[in-house]
Amino acid sequence: MQNDAHLTFRGSRRKLKISRPVSDIDVSLILPLRDQEAETAATVRVAAEIAARARLPEGYSAGAREALEAEILALDQRSGDNTLSVLSLLHGKIPSLRTLQDVEPGQAIRRATRVARGAVWLVMDHPIDPELGAWGVGQVFRGHRAAIIPGEMLVVDQPLGITVLPRLPGGLVSAQQAVTRHLRGQNLRPVWSPPSKKGPIDRARLFVRGQLGRFGLGWLDRPGVLD
Repeated sequence: MQNDAHLTFRGSRRKLKISRPVSDIDVSLILPLRDQEAETAATVRVAAEIAARARLPEGYSAGAREALEAEILALDQRSGDNTLSVLSLLHGKIPSLRTLQDVEPGQAIRRATRVARGAVWLVMDHPIDPELGAWGVGQVFRGHRAAIIPGEMLVVDQPLGITVLPRLPGGLVSAQQAVTRHLRGQNLRPVWSPPSKKGPIDRARLFVRGQLGRFGLGWLDRPGVLD
């Protein structure tokens, strides 16, 4: 990645070898969405761009394939706006897109763990810098258990995702905190990079978002609710 210099590395050197999944899907890009009509198309397109930019590492067995295979899982959490309609229009343009609808609010990531087929999972709930997304995917493919940009993305290997996320009450930030706690219990840390928004108010919002699931309010862990 060209701008690695600005990334802060915090993580253990204990690594896990990533094996190619039986499904031939390398990366699952998981998009929990609710009432995000205005940015749904951009979020899906960024996910597709991340998949296009990410590269398989040397030594990763992909059979006769050279290109990375990805699926985009857009989970609509009973949106009251036109989020689902926007997703329907995108299906013909982005073949890797799959939409799951009528997902209970706050349960999208939990639901995704039952259908995601990739060896690596990336969770994002709004448009992010695709270079950073590709960086995170690359870090996990190289053996780090997780990569996190607070409030922006979470990337985990499939075994870690299956272990931590099926019980998760909440969205992206709740998932980031749950993964961090789990790794801390094993004396590990995710690879970490600062968020694009670094002010004290933004940090406070992220903290509150991460606590909502503990009080049965995980459905509020999504962009814009605390702005």
